[in-house]
Amino acid sequence: MGLLPSDANARKGIPLATGLMDYFPAAFVAVANVSLVSNEQHNPGQPLHWAKDKSTDHADALLRHFLERGALDSDGLRHSAKVAWRALAMLETEIELEEGAPMPRNARITVEHRGEDAAQLNPAVDPDVAELIPDHAPPEAYAGD
Repeated sequence: MGLLPSDANARKGIPLATGLMDYFPAAFVAVANVSLVSNEQHNPGQPLHWAKDKSTDHADALLRHFLERGALDSDGLRHSAKVAWRALAMLETEIELEEGAPMPRNARITVEHRGEDAAQLNPAVDPDVAELIPDHAPPEAYAGD
């Protein structure tokens, strides 16, 4: 399953640049910085990637950061940027599990968690909807995990 419709006119109707990046450029820069700093925290010394199994409490973390919105966290990042990151992570996970979207190319599940029930990795997922998380990345992508 591709992320975009196969019909050319339908694809043109999804305004990725003008309806997303052109609306929120500074916000996306801040969220990208959260990804970078968080990667060093959760995966020190490893190339940038989303270690999907290392922090799955997106709704709770989002609300904890939301309470501190408008302020900087102890690492110097905006709590609001972390809210946005968690909201994107939660939405991405829901779409993967409920609609079968492929795991993002720069996401990883560590070897010890591959094949586990998705509800175990994200307790907010309804176990009746959860499926096994497929291995989308080649085995060499997990080297060092």
